[in-house]
Order: sequence, then structure tokens, then C-alpha cells
Amino acid sequence: MKTYKTIERKTPGQLLKRVVLITSLGLVWFCLPIAHGQQQSVQKSTSTTQAAPVRKTFKPVTVSAAELKTFNATLTVKTITATQPSVASTSMVKPIDITSPVKDETWEAGKEYLIKWSRASKDVRIDLVSPATANKPREKYPIIARTPNTGTYSFKVPYNFIMGSKGYVQVESLDGKENGSSQSMNVYTQLVDLECKIVDAHLAWSSTDYVIYYEKDRWLEFNVLMRNKGTMSPVTIREVLVRLIKEPENIVALQEVWGFSDIYGHEWRRLPEPLKVDIKDYSRWWIAPYPIEIKNTDINLKSGSYRLEVELDPQNSLHENQQTRDDNKCVQTWDIR
Repeated sequence: MKTYKTIERKTPGQLLKRVVLITSLGLVWFCLPIAHGQQQSVQKSTSTTQAAPVRKTFKPVTVSAAELKTFNATLTVKTITATQPSVASTSMVKPIDITSPVKDETWEAGKEYLIKWSRASKDVRIDLVSPATANKPREKYPIIARTPNTGTYSFKVPYNFIMGSKGYVQVESLDGKENGSSQSMNVYTQLVDLECKIVDAHLAWSSTDYVIYYEKDRWLEFNVLMRNKGTMSPVTIREVLVRLIKEPENIVALQEVWGFSDIYGHEWRRLPEPLKVDIKDYSRWWIAPYPIEIKNTDINLKSGSYRLEVELDPQNSLHENQQTRDDNKCVQTWDIR
């Protein structure tokens, strides 16, 4: 069995080998390739964001049910579980039972669904409620302001009806004295609603924020999951920005632009193989000329952190609704302690 340990500080002989040239016109940096030995052109840079990225194209693979179950327990991006309030918070409110939709049912724009309820004694109103998340407050979308208490109502879901991808149906009497809520379900009404998550390739990493590595081969290893919660299928994401930054030195260990094709339905897709980033070979790293001085370019592996940033479609070429773009970017930080 392979063992893990925290990163040790490098010896002076393993420090950066690239030469910095300073001219009277400014600071010019000669940068070696970021990955796979590809040559990069010499360019002038004033910040980490100006380093020329490596471009790659991937055909993602479907995340299996077993993988998803494992990833759900170790996802590095925190989410808030969609839950509905109690249907009878006080003795003054009589509960209404909702038998349809059922738990984890899926609603899609353009399709018709039957809502079923019982134990109501008068006319009701029906709403679709989107629960609060880390970035959005609870929102209510009216399905029908008033309908007879027949126990059923047929509803055709319109496009752009709800901003999130989770919701539940609420049936309530007009005077508010009778109320009921369905179980949480999936609701897809946007054409495009992208989401990404970063997952550790080794589950041992999930229990700590420390950077760890195999004893002989030192690297960070991770995978990226993405999906479209909208109704468009398939979707091609032409630009996915990826940056791995060593802090506090502000050194870019990895900067790439990915392209992804064939994202179908609402299922999660991932990289065909986890991405390994060599964190012992400085020769492939980009150095920001400011605020780091030449004499202070030593990389302290004894402390600090690596911050990984992944952003889907940053230019919004897919014309996604701005209100649903809060989960287009995911960030993971590994601390060195």
C-alpha cells in the first residue's frame, strides 16, 4: 500500500532555473511550456492573468452512478440541499397531502405534468417553490392563482419558468389555513444552465485540506465534473478556463483553456482521466513579475496553498441567463501546513 505524507521543503538545487531579463523598457519574462512540453512564445506580462494558456480539447465521459455516489460524499464545492418547510408548522394550519409530483421527479420545460393532492376542503392556489441556496433566496413561482379543489391540476411547464434546478410544489388554500408541500424534485426550464465541480482524484484527500502526494511522485491530482441543467442537448463548451495558483507567491503552476463537446441531457460529465499537475518541477511554472521581486522568487513549499479555479464559458457564448451563472465557477484550495 502506498503511503502519503505532507510536502517537504525543496533543496536550493531544485529551485527555479529560468533566467529573468530586465531591460530599460520594462520586465520581460521568458516562460517555458505549462504542460506536455509545448513551446510558448515570449511575451510581456504584468499579472498572472496575462500568461498565455495551453489549449486542449476533451470529449468528456459520463459519470457512472457508482462514481456519482462516491463524488457526492467528497465534492469540494459545498451546496445546500433543497428542502421544503414543514407543511404544518402550527396547529392552526391543516395539512394537505400531495401525492404527485413524487420525490426526485423531473420536470422539463415544454412538457405537461399532473399535480395531485388530497385533504383540502376548498379552492386552492398552486405554486412551484425554489428553495434557498448559498447564492439565492427562496423564490415562489405561481402555477395557478386559484383552482377548484378537484384534487388534480395539469400543468405545462414553460421555458425560463424557474431559475434553479431544484423545487417543490406547494398547494395552499386561499385563506392560508390549509397547506401542503411535495418532496424535492428536479426542474429544468432554462436552455442552458451550466454547473461545474472539482473532485479529488484520491478519496484520502477528502478528509483533509493538506496537500499530500505519493512518496516518489509528487503531484496534485483532480478531476472536473460539469453538466448542463438546461434543456439544450447536446451542448459544446468552447472555453473552460483552468488556473492553479501557488499562494502567497502568486505563481501560476497551471493555466489552460479547455474545450468540451457532447454534453448530453442533465447528466454529469468528467475528464476522461484525472489531471496531474507536477508541483516539483518549477521550470514549467509562470511567475508574475509583480509584486514578486527577483530576489524573492523562492517557492516556499513548507507553507501556503494551491488554489484551483475552473470556470465554464466565461464569455457566456452560450447565452446563459445571468441569474443561473453562480455555479459556473468552482474553486478548490489545498493548504500546505
